Amino acid sequence: MKKLLAVASALALTVSAVSPAVLAAETLATQQTETSARENMQKILESVKQRVEIPSECSEFSSRTEEQYGEKVYNFTWNEKDGNKSVNITCTADGVITNYSIYGFESDDKNNTPNLPKISESDAKKTAENFLKQINPDFPYEIKIYGSNGSIFGNGYTFYIKTYVNGVLFTNGNGSVNIDGTDGYVMGFDLGYVQADFPSINNAISVDEAKKAYSDKLGLELVYRTYVDEDGNVVAYPVYTQEYDYDKYINALTGDAVDVTNYRYFIGNKSESANTAADGGLTEQEIKELDNIDGLISKTALENKLKSNKLLSIPKNINTDSISLYKNYDDEYTYSVSMSNDKCNIYTSVDAKTGEIKYYSRWGEDDSEVKNNDDSALKTLAGDKAKEYKYDENSHQYIRYVNGIKVTGNYARVTTNNGVLTDFSMNYTETEFPSIENAMSKEDAENILFDVKDYSIVYMQNYTDNTREIIPVYTIDTENINPFTGKFVDYQNKEITENASSKLEYSDIDGHYAEKYIKELAYYGIGFEGGEFKPDEKITQKDFLALLMSINGNDIIVLKNNLEQANWVYRNSTQNSIISEDERDDEAAVTREEAAVYMIRAIGAENYAKYNDIYVTPFNDVTENKGYIALLSAMGVLSGDGNGNFNPNREMTRAESIIMIYNYLTR
Repeated sequence: MKKLLAVASALALTVSAVSPAVLAAETLATQQTETSARENMQKILESVKQRVEIPSECSEFSSRTEEQYGEKVYNFTWNEKDGNKSVNITCTADGVITNYSIYGFESDDKNNTPNLPKISESDAKKTAENFLKQINPDFPYEIKIYGSNGSIFGNGYTFYIKTYVNGVLFTNGNGSVNIDGTDGYVMGFDLGYVQADFPSINNAISVDEAKKAYSDKLGLELVYRTYVDEDGNVVAYPVYTQEYDYDKYINALTGDAVDVTNYRYFIGNKSESANTAADGGLTEQEIKELDNIDGLISKTALENKLKSNKLLSIPKNINTDSISLYKNYDDEYTYSVSMSNDKCNIYTSVDAKTGEIKYYSRWGEDDSEVKNNDDSALKTLAGDKAKEYKYDENSHQYIRYVNGIKVTGNYARVTTNNGVLTDFSMNYTETEFPSIENAMSKEDAENILFDVKDYSIVYMQNYTDNTREIIPVYTIDTENINPFTGKFVDYQNKEITENASSKLEYSDIDGHYAEKYIKELAYYGIGFEGGEFKPDEKITQKDFLALLMSINGNDIIVLKNNLEQANWVYRNSTQNSIISEDERDDEAAVTREEAAVYMIRAIGAENYAKYNDIYVTPFNDVTENKGYIALLSAMGVLSGDGNGNFNPNREMTRAESIIMIYNYLTR
């Protein structure tokens, strides 16, 4: 029977009936065998401050420690006393800084509207590289910057990091460095890191052996997937994919199929601020925080007392998943403890100084008869539909089959306890399922996969129970394969071609007056689908409106002959009052005057621009929409022909449109 036990702090239940004196003596004895928590934190804090300069205005200090799977992590925060500035740092017990963020130091002239960064990508990359050398000068593994992304809305750059051990990619070692685009300082940094033994791959199985093992023990599976089209209809289609074994890989040393659980959770993430500042290596508040930790119950003594408490009756074979320490708003220190085994889960919070239990909960299976595969219950609830479902031992649920293959997302869960229904849920898609009579074989699909995709060794971390290990495995990007064409397809069964936004390169802009502007906006994902830019062609209404999406923070690649994108652009444009539904004319050319009106509407300034008679423009030939043109002229977005004319009726070219967007983003 499932049980839930919750004991409120008002019951004043203590960890044990042992007197405080005895508990204190035992705690002291335990602490004598361990390095002082204060000394450990002080050592880490001093190391952090040698590498990172904390701004003097951030004088309020607080800390938090977390421990799980035998790993301790320190979280330090410095805040401005009466302001919004702050610095946050996370550091491991062996001194590796894995997270850094700084807030509130933006320039006064930085606003929340889209702008191109003022510093170059190359200068920002140098800053990122120097920061990586400074933040962890003795980092034990190799770090590489493998790509970057510029943001017109965040006004900065993000550089992406990969970690390599023994020349092999460690998939959990990814991270990034964020650089402010105005002042060029590091805004944030994060890095996946573990201190662990990485096994050698000198004796790894060959790629051909790994491919055979993949086909024999994992492999692709033909399944149905579904999606909802633009008209709201559910469409089903068959694909080959690694649908139900997505977290299984081939061990590169043994050739076995292994489950990899490469994530875990920390519990007890709470913190509180400290007070004043002092001169020296550590501030007065940093020293105070260290002093407070000295008087706490040790984690070892706490764990022993919880497990020996007869009232709690905690199973002897239970694992302690995590013990975290935090300080709450009234300066009280609390331990947050999480325990579990295959039958039971326990969570409790305990006063770290007195041992008083503040909260206790327990749930799980205790001497109960719980069944997840009650066929008769499913038949009663689902009727004839139950015939399409088969129980799956791995997922502990029923999965629907049509034409002999699984339907993804169509499952049923039935739970009974001593014959009584305790849980039921079911997904059943009503649609037509196409025949799979002429589908290619599993072997042919896997040959296509291996011909196109790289099958290589990486390191992954795997968590089981209370331990973690590093496993070298073979990995491959298993995208969906259409079983009739052999092409890779997306979630709507459309063939995946080279990503238009991955790189915008054009063969017809060398030496063109707009080359600089075209290339710079292309870096930020703004432009036309690659190949030819056709800079001197007239721009169509749908393409100009698509480009306008970028000034509201959208990266937009104008796709060729893509009705789906065009419909999205017009929906967005009409919802934001840039154009009315009656004005839609996809292939119509856009005049300079129309372009000015559309842009003013896009930036939300039409209420100021529409009063035609109050504006004076520097152009001789502007009589209508003066406010729209005058405002953009004053902003440096549009200019005349040098002879005092704006030429409002002249049709815009694709190059002129890009320059107009560029001028707005650099105004």
